[in-house]
Amino acid sequence: MLDYQGIPMPTWAKFTICVLFDLFDFTIGRLLLGVSILGELGTTVIMFVLWGPIGLFAIWESVDFTEQLDGFVPTNTLIAIAASKKQAAPHP
Repeated sequence: MLDYQGIPMPTWAKFTICVLFDLFDFTIGRLLLGVSILGELGTTVIMFVLWGPIGLFAIWESVDFTEQLDGFVPTNTLIAIAASKKQAAPHP
């Protein structure tokens, strides 16, 4: 489990999924005040499946009950950038 790096999928495809999730969160996601926590937890699970343990950082968005702050922080895209750089780095 410690070596889990996400599902084997091209990085560009994972990155595209993350950007789409952030665009949704920035637009429609900000209006879904009643289901925001479930949506954020679902997104966290998807980020974990895509990227591995680093995807769990997406859980911070579930703290913002107003859905106003997390819409401006592209968390999923930032996770994608960090995870892709980590995967591209040479392993000793």
